[in-house]
Amino acid sequence: MTTFKRNIASVVAPATGLTEEAVESVITLPQHEGQGDFSFPCFPLAKTLRQAPAAIAIDLAKRLQPPPGFVKIEALNGYLNFFVDKSDFASQVISEIIQNGPAYGNNAQGTGKIIAIDFSSPNMGKELAFHHLRGTMIGNSLSRIYHKNGYKVERINHLGDWGTSYGKLIVMFLRAGLGEADLPTLTLERLNALYRDFDAASKQNPGLEDEARQAFAKLESNDAFYRILWASFREVTLHELRRLYAILNVEFDAYVGEAFFADRLESVLELLKSKNLLRESQGAEVVDLEAFGMPPALIRKTDGSTLYITRDLAAALYRREHYGFEHCFYVVDNGQSLHFQQLFKVLELLGMDWHGRCEHIPFGLVLIKSEDGGWEKGKTRTGQSSLLKDVLEAARDKILGIMAEKNPDLAGSHEIATRIAVGALVFSELKNRRLNDIRFEWDQALSFEGDSGPYVQNAHVRLCSILRKTGLDRKAWTVADLNGIRWEIFTDSSSLALVDLLAQYPDKVVTASLSRDPCPLAQYALSVADAVHRFIHDCRVLGVPEERERLLLVHAAKSVLGSALELIGVPAIESM
Repeated sequence: MTTFKRNIASVVAPATGLTEEAVESVITLPQHEGQGDFSFPCFPLAKTLRQAPAAIAIDLAKRLQPPPGFVKIEALNGYLNFFVDKSDFASQVISEIIQNGPAYGNNAQGTGKIIAIDFSSPNMGKELAFHHLRGTMIGNSLSRIYHKNGYKVERINHLGDWGTSYGKLIVMFLRAGLGEADLPTLTLERLNALYRDFDAASKQNPGLEDEARQAFAKLESNDAFYRILWASFREVTLHELRRLYAILNVEFDAYVGEAFFADRLESVLELLKSKNLLRESQGAEVVDLEAFGMPPALIRKTDGSTLYITRDLAAALYRREHYGFEHCFYVVDNGQSLHFQQLFKVLELLGMDWHGRCEHIPFGLVLIKSEDGGWEKGKTRTGQSSLLKDVLEAARDKILGIMAEKNPDLAGSHEIATRIAVGALVFSELKNRRLNDIRFEWDQALSFEGDSGPYVQNAHVRLCSILRKTGLDRKAWTVADLNGIRWEIFTDSSSLALVDLLAQYPDKVVTASLSRDPCPLAQYALSVADAVHRFIHDCRVLGVPEERERLLLVHAAKSVLGSALELIGVPAIESM
């Protein structure tokens, strides 16, 4: 793909006065058949050449000779459309995939640069709910995407392990008559029940909220017994989180929660004071942001305890010092947008010239249907939410039922069903634009047809099955396998459509990184799956004169589709 764009630029640049880099940057892929394989838009030239884009395109089409790898150039509606030599195109694309192997699609955009990504970041003492899956898998996918773009990625799970919520847990733990002797048998389910108990009890006794605030203030003052309780609550939660993350194949480089920054908060407060930013407001301390169209940032409450933003300031300062990041991304839902606007503005007011490298990556919510038929976000603390572990188990069981009908003798069916279930749930989240709210529906997510995870996984399975029948499923394909290949075999519509999609993979990797959104890659994987199913239907692979060439395309498609699935966190399974 890069070679073809470069060849186009080599003939367009001299004729337009643009640099080759400028030409390459605007080359697009036509949206309709019959309009060529690459397009150069002439609209940016209209002002400098004082002509209509359509006239410019017609003039260029007459004057330019097709560059290497192309057979003709046509003008249409202000675009200069380039038509590739189909055999040469297939040769270059498939050869590049074979030569690069798993590195196909890699680029050096981020070489020598570090990206810190804060994602998942659940609260301790509560179970991971289904609606937490979206942020977790967006962050996981972005981590992989930026790594493929050449960045060193630091994946941070900024645990919510500090704050008034721990005061609530401590209050209810003690009210239940529990003590230190009960900690070894404590479960996350029990902690979650304590949250729900607090929510119900505080409605009857509003004074409990004050008790919780006082308990947290005591914890923040390093009360020895409260610290023991807090550490146990945290470890019980982490044990379950790590189990779920392993099922999802999500990894972190650091589990650094808010508590880690507790002893750094005083220095943050001193820094704010030194810049004359702290103001007293009704006994609390704030940073006034009215001049910037925002409410004041509450830094310290009247009881002396700190808030999220105080700890996030400490975390941002630490991350810049510790990682020296090029970018620091916060993958957190849309509802926290104001918080991050305030955070970044306070960093700017503190004189941190890197504040612009911090970026909130917001995302829409996962909505589930309530008992009354409405769509809403669940709340784990009040028990009005599906727990992620339960959804994963239910999805696995549904998949097992389907597999029992279609392939009852499949070895390792339980593990494969789990991986299909993960793929189904993850794909249902990431196929949608990051900023959109999505409505989760079981039947659609678990379907083996249409725009679903199992449908895309099945395309990979079919490719693996073909290679397995020939004993080539574990073969290390090399440049030597390209000798004597008849590239004209790939010029039928189904083969060429698949090759064309495989050629787009490097660009899709860049697009996903620039948009901070895995959706383009999820949609790309879906398009490749469609093309794979069509190719297998239209073009017999085994036992035909074209077998060698088509096996090469099967391997190339398997390699690229598997890589795309890995980037979005969907397991690329080999049988189902």
